[in-house]
Amino acid sequence: MPLSEIILISMGLLAIATIAAGLFRNFSIPYTVLLVVIGIAIAELERFWPSLQALETFVLTPELVFFIFLPALIFESGLSLDARQLMKDLAPVLTMAVPALLISTTLVGGALWLLIGIDLTTALLFGALISATDPVAVIALFKELGAPLRLNVLVEGESLFNDATAIVVFSILLAMILEGTEVSVMSTGAAILQFFVVFVGGALVGALIGLLVSEMLYQLKSTISAILSMSVVTAYASFILAEHVLHVSGVIATVSAALMLSIYGMSRIPVNVKPIVSETWEFVGLVANSFLFLLVGLSINTSSLISHLDSILVVIVIVLLARAATVYSLVPLTVKFFHLPKLSIADRHIMWWGGLKGGLAIAMVLSIPESLPGRELLINLTLGVVVFTLIVNAWSIRPLMHLLKMDRLTEDEQFEFERELHHAGKQSAKLLRQYRELGVLSNQLGEKLNLKINESFKNLSSNIITKSSRRQVFLFSLKAEFDALEQLYSTGIIDQYTFLDIKNILQTDREKFQQNETFLEDDMLLDQGTLFRRLELWILQFTREKNWAIPFLSHFQSLRLKQGIQRRIADIVMSSIAIERLQNETSFSEENKQAMVEFYHNRMQHRKNSLYRLREDYQEIFASIEKEIFTKAALISARIGAEQEFHHGEIGIKAFNKITQIISTILQDIYLEKEEIPQDIVSTLGALPLFEGLSDSALKALAEKIQTVTFLSGDTIIGEGERGDALYILKSGVVDISKADGEKQTPINTLEQGDFFGEMALLGDQIRSATVTARTTVVSLRLKRSDVLAIAGQNNEIDEQLRQASDTRKT
Repeated sequence: MPLSEIILISMGLLAIATIAAGLFRNFSIPYTVLLVVIGIAIAELERFWPSLQALETFVLTPELVFFIFLPALIFESGLSLDARQLMKDLAPVLTMAVPALLISTTLVGGALWLLIGIDLTTALLFGALISATDPVAVIALFKELGAPLRLNVLVEGESLFNDATAIVVFSILLAMILEGTEVSVMSTGAAILQFFVVFVGGALVGALIGLLVSEMLYQLKSTISAILSMSVVTAYASFILAEHVLHVSGVIATVSAALMLSIYGMSRIPVNVKPIVSETWEFVGLVANSFLFLLVGLSINTSSLISHLDSILVVIVIVLLARAATVYSLVPLTVKFFHLPKLSIADRHIMWWGGLKGGLAIAMVLSIPESLPGRELLINLTLGVVVFTLIVNAWSIRPLMHLLKMDRLTEDEQFEFERELHHAGKQSAKLLRQYRELGVLSNQLGEKLNLKINESFKNLSSNIITKSSRRQVFLFSLKAEFDALEQLYSTGIIDQYTFLDIKNILQTDREKFQQNETFLEDDMLLDQGTLFRRLELWILQFTREKNWAIPFLSHFQSLRLKQGIQRRIADIVMSSIAIERLQNETSFSEENKQAMVEFYHNRMQHRKNSLYRLREDYQEIFASIEKEIFTKAALISARIGAEQEFHHGEIGIKAFNKITQIISTILQDIYLEKEEIPQDIVSTLGALPLFEGLSDSALKALAEKIQTVTFLSGDTIIGEGERGDALYILKSGVVDISKADGEKQTPINTLEQGDFFGEMALLGDQIRSATVTARTTVVSLRLKRSDVLAIAGQNNEIDEQLRQASDTRKT
């Protein structure tokens, strides 16, 4: 068929799908179900209408699914999936994706072998391909009805991962059949090992590709077009490289790449670009699903299905029972074992009934070689199960959710609905009043409309204030903080790491509050137990006594100090915006609102005091960081303003390009600028008792080897029992020295500016005898043993001074 005809027919099918979706919008028919029905109808019309015979070549093939549709659909789902919720429920998701699919494969295959008489390996092959889920219709309905986020993630996450499992298991079983290998303990063990390698390999390949693309987009300051283009490249490259070059799981690679791009890449692009990327991929997913399910319908031969109806009905029952066995047993066991929040029986009903089958199952069964005995039967069984789940299961999900009362508003959603309805009424009344005052709207009609509006929204204000609780006020305030956080990041006040850390803390606090309904005290942004904080402390512990890592550690600690300042600034701004939003909100009771406002006032004052102490104690460092943060923020704000004026047509392209070029040049200069903090290290060394009386030449020789390292409050500088060969001099700050006494630390001393510790390491004792912890932010001057001894070997007065100091400390 000529390419022009292929394109014309493709566009015609897409147009039919779009028009039909609009016409049947009010009939509560899932979009994918409608497409399958249309496809079946067109396929039947082909037999009686010669003009449609060109559509005979438009059937679903494995190549179309694996090379065109699957990468796009998998990537779109992975990109839109809530990665945080997925990580929380990763255990049940993987349980349903791997063990549950393997059990389902065994149950379905064993039942077919016993009841229909199919060869065992072939029956297991069918069990693998039919156990993959494709809940597109269910997910669309979830979004429409506002199903719980957790249920959405469980269903969609299971689909993403069990697609990969199904493909891998199917490929292994098909290879065994073609090679004539019997099912045995040996072959099963080899298959399990191969499955593990393929699964984990795909995850690593995808994560690496996603990480590289994310970093490249960030470093190149990519435009919207570049971001969209590279996201398409990531989707298809990760799948094809993994599946067909490296022979690992392409589906898992694409999922991993999408999740990495979502977590690491999307968080670093401008806020206004994120909706564009999401909407573009939603459109790509819509087009792919439209063609996929139309082709599913076109591929179905109804007469052939009818001739195998008895076998199909048996298989449908087997598949549903196998699905029920895994959902109702493994899910509650996994939730209990990993101490996760319980899943309601209603959620499990939806997970069972929503396990739809789709294009992937058809693609796999069509990829079976024609020489395999029973291929036609497997194709008809697969098509029969797919049609049943799409037409019966998908169509009945909505009434099932209604029956289970899952479409009802929760208490929070009801309050949210009433509050927004109240705001809508006020906004409508405001508009009518404005036009009446202008004389555009007659007073009589205006009063009539206003009366109607008041009747529609009567008593809502008092009801809302009466119903509002501290819970709703807190969640409203958190929403204000999230909005402020996005604004701080988009204007460059905070960097990506700080943004993700604060966002993680806000999300954690929201989840804790929703679970316990206990108001959280002021532990928000200086939390010491977050994942980010634990990672920082691990890096610090690993590098603090490694001489080769000190340049990295010095830079790393400077970044931590900068981010600590960013956190305090962010918390002050977020508290201020939360207070402003609360004071302007009329839907809450005055008592609850004032309690929350007071909380934010106290927190803001606490953070201001902390910021002021840093500014006073570390004036030079603070001034440098403050200058960098706000210069960059001011320029980014200027660039955003120029972009908005350009998009609104207030300035032309020439002026816009020149402005952005100037701003970009200044920003680049800031990034490249390496401003040295003024430090008279020679005089600092000379004022220390350790080096008192040394000549200027000796002090200068030592100063050339000094490395400046900053430690934050709570950091362990050296640990008892660890190896180290450096001397530390306190340029500023306070540290506590302690020794282990059983399981607790016993304080033995406190050192301040001008004091030193670790000098025993310079004389050969490299095992630290005590732990030194920063009480405040500390700026230390670090001297390595090798550097000091090299200088002491050439300078007798340094050698003698060190020995005298060591003898004094011992006594």
